[in-house]
Amino acid sequence: MGYDRDAGLELMESYLGADELATKLEHSQGVGDFAYIVAERISERNPELGLDPELVGYLGYVHDIGYVAGPEKHELASIELLLAEGVDPDIARMAMHGQLAEQYGEAEGDVDQYLPIGLEGMLLTYADMSVRVGRAIPVRERAAEIEDRVNGLPIPQDIKDTIIENLHKAMPRFERYEEAMLALAGADSVDDFYDER
Repeated sequence: MGYDRDAGLELMESYLGADELATKLEHSQGVGDFAYIVAERISERNPELGLDPELVGYLGYVHDIGYVAGPEKHELASIELLLAEGVDPDIARMAMHGQLAEQYGEAEGDVDQYLPIGLEGMLLTYADMSVRVGRAIPVRERAAEIEDRVNGLPIPQDIKDTIIENLHKAMPRFERYEEAMLALAGADSVDDFYDER
């Protein structure tokens, strides 16, 4: 089985193609596209890292397929679906994009199980936290967008508060990933990835 962008797009569309998941499909498309662009730039500047842009794009496209089972711990569901598709367990685990570490990992006493793996996982997390749909934006702007969206959801206030609190707790980590990816890519900001295209 190949782990390239074409394979990722095919899997993404097979799981997220339903109308009710259209926003997740559009988000995943943007994450995969952006993750590939960043990985390509990092790989060109740092070939010794052995980063595979096609694999990173693949991970971006498939990272949210678990939403087909619902939003609760969707990252774990994504990994289970990838395993069911015959994806190598080490590759499937790379789809973990760190959104659950603060929310569940701390409460369960095992944060590590929810953290991204390697450079690929950090890059995937950075891309996920930079893209809602379409063009990527700085992580801090994306977090403000998420907070606004959560506040507008028709869910109990205590759940909103928990989601936002966990987002704030995760922000230093997300910002470290952003800083590292920009440095490895030789970029000053997210805009640099688009200015050269």
